[in-house]
Amino acid sequence: MRLNTNPRPVRWTDRTLSVLRISRLEACEKELAGLGGCGLFDAETTDADAERLFEQSYYAEEEKKDIHLHTIEELREKVISAFPAEVTMLCEEEFNLLMKLAFLGGEIPLWDWNDLLPARSLIRRMWCRAVPEKGNWIRLPRQLCVMAILSLANDELHRIREITDEIIETVDNTLYLAGMMPAETVEKDIGFKLQGSLAGDHPALWRRLIHSAFETMLDREGRLMLVHPGLAEPRSLAQAQTGVHAGLDPTALTELYTSLMEVEDPLYDQMMGLIASLSRPEASPEDTVEDLILLAKQGAPVEEMRQVLGTKIICLPTAEMIDVLQVMHDRIPKWFTLNMERVQ
Repeated sequence: MRLNTNPRPVRWTDRTLSVLRISRLEACEKELAGLGGCGLFDAETTDADAERLFEQSYYAEEEKKDIHLHTIEELREKVISAFPAEVTMLCEEEFNLLMKLAFLGGEIPLWDWNDLLPARSLIRRMWCRAVPEKGNWIRLPRQLCVMAILSLANDELHRIREITDEIIETVDNTLYLAGMMPAETVEKDIGFKLQGSLAGDHPALWRRLIHSAFETMLDREGRLMLVHPGLAEPRSLAQAQTGVHAGLDPTALTELYTSLMEVEDPLYDQMMGLIASLSRPEASPEDTVEDLILLAKQGAPVEEMRQVLGTKIICLPTAEMIDVLQVMHDRIPKWFTLNMERVQ
């Protein structure tokens, strides 16, 4: 998902991961509500609908230089021919939603907010369409339901998905360590590890995977950057890390990640023990502690962290809680101080 990197409110209570996540899901829900109209494989769809479908799709970004009017048959052929390789390059959330649709007859309500972002990505692949006339529903055409189910018998699909799952996990760990990294690094890693596979010659599908699996933004040089979803000011961090490139050495990342957890885990447990029985109904203690740790990574002042904590519990933060916040602030490494060349 491409981030809106306009200046944000200055109060850290408005910039926690919990708040940012809700904001993104609300924006996605609103976007889905505006994506009505027939789908690519609906019987009533005509060439008059082709440009609307194309402009909503990933193809519109990928084929900017190829400007011509499209037909429905052309778009259907694109989607069908790419499907066997593309289904191997879905993030876990997309793949699970696709299979849920396929096995439940092709139409389901989006009652789980966690399905909103993958639903939008499946629509951008021109596989699905929103069904706003029924509320917040999504539909997968029957022929793609059959193709999705049949793909499960393909050993190549499972082999590629194991590789991409490992890459996504490594990138997630890198983003947790550094806050952001260049997408180019991930594309190179995917290309190297998928050589000779069904998806090995489809770089456009690698980029779709990146857009569906991670938050993204363009830096000042126009490079696509992957961003941790809890990073409130990606522009500031991008400037602080100018010229820094992140490698994807899983062994080095594991060592760094383990070292970081040795610092963070005791602090996580301490704060959880202090607030578990005092959390407000709408704020889980797990989300609250995660918010606080991510604020510490971004250099938020202790007083701001205290204010965030105060909005999540049913009492004023105690002296013991404030002491733990101070240790979080002092001991947790800041994203803008990390040189990711260490993990190459």
